Amino acid sequence: MVLVVPPGHPSQEQLWGDRDLYVPLLPYAVALGRELTIDNVPDDVTPEGFRAISNFGRIAHQSQDHAHVHVIARPDYEPMPTTTEGASPLDASTDDVIVEPAEVLSAPWSVRFTLSGVNTQEEMWSDERLPDLVDAAITLAEEQSPEGFRFAAEFMPEVGLGAPGLYILGGGQLDLYA
Repeated sequence: MVLVVPPGHPSQEQLWGDRDLYVPLLPYAVALGRELTIDNVPDDVTPEGFRAISNFGRIAHQSQDHAHVHVIARPDYEPMPTTTEGASPLDASTDDVIVEPAEVLSAPWSVRFTLSGVNTQEEMWSDERLPDLVDAAITLAEEQSPEGFRFAAEFMPEVGLGAPGLYILGGGQLDLYA
């Protein structure tokens, strides 16, 4: 696990509320995760991918008040949330940002955010509309889980780093680093 920390030690809320802070930080976190868990692993190690996680509030295990993104090797024991095939997008969706219900054992409430027209994590995280997705995710998370929540995204060692998605987990006490 590594932490990606913006300069100046802003709070988690300041980081994710300021596009000038998180827009340059996110590509760096993704590139670092890819370098450490996919591109530069020894020949006898199977690349496993990684997760990028940000916790908001003690209920989501935010232990430091300053902003940071965890980049962790993908744990095999905790699958990412699943979305229901054919489920209708939630009312929070727009033409560009799609919000779908998701289910995970470790969180009472979870949703997946994606951008319309993208097919991979690599496409989504480099799309110029990503800040709109992040802003919508913050707004919904604060409304639905004001006591705390977690952002989580999984990047797989396959073409395009896997299926697109930024998950919000919340609604109560969360497990560590789901």
